[in-house]
Amino acid sequence: MQKVNYYACQTPTRFRESERCSVTRLLTRPDIARIKQVLNVNSEQLADIFGVSPSLASGWVNCTRKPIGPARKLLLLVEQNPQIAELLKAL
Repeated sequence: MQKVNYYACQTPTRFRESERCSVTRLLTRPDIARIKQVLNVNSEQLADIFGVSPSLASGWVNCTRKPIGPARKLLLLVEQNPQIAELLKAL
């Protein structure tokens, strides 16, 4: 792969198709309020399902905090398939 000096470029540099980068996926933010409504739970129950503190779950709902890591992935899974929440409750 060739190095490109940004300041030395007079014309756009064209790369071969094999050198181009691509976006494999977009990072999406789960819709916590909708998940909470679909599951018909309050913030404390939501916190219990995902194994986090009630203040953290409230922060997700109020958009003052954002879910990261495994919690974000679990929320995205539950958003796609709400029945997963029942499995999480059983753990």
